Amino acid sequence: MNRIIGPADWLTRLAPLFDGLAVLLAGYAAHCLRFSRLQLPAGYQLALLLGLLLSLVLLPAARSYRGVRWHRPVRGVLSALPGLVAVFGSLMVLATLTKTTAEFSRIWMVTWITGTVVLMSVWRWLVRRQADRAAPRILLIGTGALALDAARRLQSVYGDRALVGFVRLEDLQAAASLPAPVLGEIDELETIVQSDELAVTELWLAPDTAPSEDDDHLLHQLRLSSLPVRYVPDLRVLRLLGHRASEVAGMTVIELNATPLDGPDALVKAALDRLIAGALLVVLSPFLLLIVAAIKLDTRGPVVFGQPRHGGGGRVIRVLKFRSMRPGNPDDARQARRDDPRVTRVGRLLRRTSLDELPQLFNVLRGEMSLVGPRPHPLALNEAYSGRLAAYMQRHRVKPGITGLAQINGYRGETDTLEKMQKRLEYDLYYIENWSLWMDLRILVRTALSGWTDRNAY
Repeated sequence: MNRIIGPADWLTRLAPLFDGLAVLLAGYAAHCLRFSRLQLPAGYQLALLLGLLLSLVLLPAARSYRGVRWHRPVRGVLSALPGLVAVFGSLMVLATLTKTTAEFSRIWMVTWITGTVVLMSVWRWLVRRQADRAAPRILLIGTGALALDAARRLQSVYGDRALVGFVRLEDLQAAASLPAPVLGEIDELETIVQSDELAVTELWLAPDTAPSEDDDHLLHQLRLSSLPVRYVPDLRVLRLLGHRASEVAGMTVIELNATPLDGPDALVKAALDRLIAGALLVVLSPFLLLIVAAIKLDTRGPVVFGQPRHGGGGRVIRVLKFRSMRPGNPDDARQARRDDPRVTRVGRLLRRTSLDELPQLFNVLRGEMSLVGPRPHPLALNEAYSGRLAAYMQRHRVKPGITGLAQINGYRGETDTLEKMQKRLEYDLYYIENWSLWMDLRILVRTALSGWTDRNAY
């Protein structure tokens, strides 16, 4: 499908190369400033070459060029920060492993990183200026709610410069607070598009009701112009999560619950999940053995138990947890309550600090869970809420996580009211629709800093 809004496809494809060249040039300039000479030693040459190559791989993997705002000087560089952290972090790890850190100037490294950010911002600013000059001049045909929604979306990308105005269809009443003037009726379309002052370059048809074969008058008016005509279909009543158009067997199809985690991005996330989970299990292994011993000494029974919960795609998985309750009915799906008599002494500490969740690192290694995602609920809880909250089961479009956006925003623990579950669902759906590696990193950092204890953990 052709992209209508945002930077050109060729620019998106070349962006990693431009950023890689920014890394290369910034490193060279930093060396010239630090040592006042143009010739680079062999070690510095190798570092710059590795920086370029790593940029070509890690920046796209970190989704630095997703969305229509990646080419903006500030937001674009902010979206590229996780990739830059990966690039320079990898260089530092390589220098440590090869025991060559002492060969490089720390001042040079700091200047290199700073210069890279500056150069990445500069070339994005130049692209942004060119994009502003090349912005289309769009005339919206329609004045209803759909046209108003299309106008607002256009303004969010182009500002006020792209929208020329509206053309009224039939005698329909215009939506309130239109952001541009109504320039006339559909019968006046030919005169409007020929105006040199308006300089219209595109026609967008956004009617509140879909055109039919009987709309000969509308089709005739559109054919009188040689300008590109784009049709905005009304899919608001079909919204689940996000829309994505594609082509299958020669047919245009629209996926109604699309997520950025479909396709290759899911592989990137899964690889990072397993890498981090494996490292954490190795580092925490002595601590895990202490927890095992404490549970054994406190009460009889298994140390770890698995509870059936919905995983990605609605499949049932067994989520592992350290046992924090007295042995009883393993299928008891009641959520833990404050001062719950089923919780043991050690279990109370584990639950307050969320340490009972650590065995789920094995679920991550097995590919059943992710480090970050919607928290999995007991099956009985899903049955209770799936019929009460719209799109509730859409939270299982992706793998569940050990932590999530809802949890770091205070919606963890018992959900004893419909309002609490509604808020948790809103955060989960926002995460699924707007996922990025940067979002995952922010959630993990906030979890590490403050997410282990919470007033709702009991």
